[in-house]
Amino acid sequence: MLLYFAVVIAIGIYFFFKDKAEGESEKAYFLGGRQMNGWVAAFSAGASDMSAWVLMGLPGSIYAMGIGQVWISVGLLVGTVCAWTFVAPVLRRYSIAANDSITIPQFLTNRFLSANKSLQLISAVVFVVAYCVYAASSIYACGELFNTVVGMDPKIAMILATAVIVFYTFLGGFNAVCWTDFFQGLLMLGALMLAPIFAWFMLRSPGYV
Repeated sequence: MLLYFAVVIAIGIYFFFKDKAEGESEKAYFLGGRQMNGWVAAFSAGASDMSAWVLMGLPGSIYAMGIGQVWISVGLLVGTVCAWTFVAPVLRRYSIAANDSITIPQFLTNRFLSANKSLQLISAVVFVVAYCVYAASSIYACGELFNTVVGMDPKIAMILATAVIVFYTFLGGFNAVCWTDFFQGLLMLGALMLAPIFAWFMLRSPGYV
């Protein structure tokens, strides 16, 4: 875990100096200059959306409430495919056409040629409320994970995780976030593939009760 933290911080520092050398712009910081590799972007989006709740929340929900909770993942799969197929390509094209908008609030304002800032304000409030709840649950899960694995106090673990995330995000922007999430996605995929194998060997073990 300490090695993982070191790697993600190093990624943030790398992109900080890389962007500085290339003359960092607002678009480069927030969107990676719209040049992000498709696989990296996809893994990043998947890892961001399916982090703590997939590895901890969903299994816990199935354990507590039964196998019917698997439908949560089915609904997510359908929604994700529809978003990437029907929404993302159109949003990308229109955001460029709408004065090369960087954020969703900015895009909506430019798209509808609105000089009123209320649209941006409402969008920003919605994002802040929704993602504060999501981010808080992810940080809480991180604290529980550290407490279970290494016995660290959950509050200290949450503070440490938050500090690391904020640090590399502020340093490297979109590029740092995408590449750190890419490696996180690979780790998650490996864990999800290995867990059933370990469970199968445990069930076949003579000492398993």
